[in-house]
Amino acid sequence: MTTESDDSPAQSAGDLFIARMRETYDFDPHEHALLLAAASTLDEIDSMEQALATSGPVIKGSTGQDRVNPLIGALANHRLTLLRVLRQLNIEGEAPAHQTPAQRAASAKARDAANARWGNARGA
Repeated sequence: MTTESDDSPAQSAGDLFIARMRETYDFDPHEHALLLAAASTLDEIDSMEQALATSGPVIKGSTGQDRVNPLIGALANHRLTLLRVLRQLNIEGEAPAHQTPAQRAASAKARDAANARWGNARGA
């Protein structure tokens, strides 16, 4: 996370997340640590995505063989960590900021259809 100053670069994803969440929700003191953990995880994800964009999904191994970039697994783990923290804060339903209204609507429609399928399968 960045600190604000006149000559600092743009705010990090974590900083923007904290600002948005504080505008939307009131957090108890014990939830503040979870909010900071989510913001830190977002910053780490952003950093790894930038590194992956530079290095690519396939890298050379120690003997010159092609291998999957370990950043892919690390990103998956960080995304799961973020999801777990957001669930603890009970805000996992937040739509990603980069989604358009049409994408959010399609996602909601798909979620409703999946819930209906699960309800039908379970006899609800």
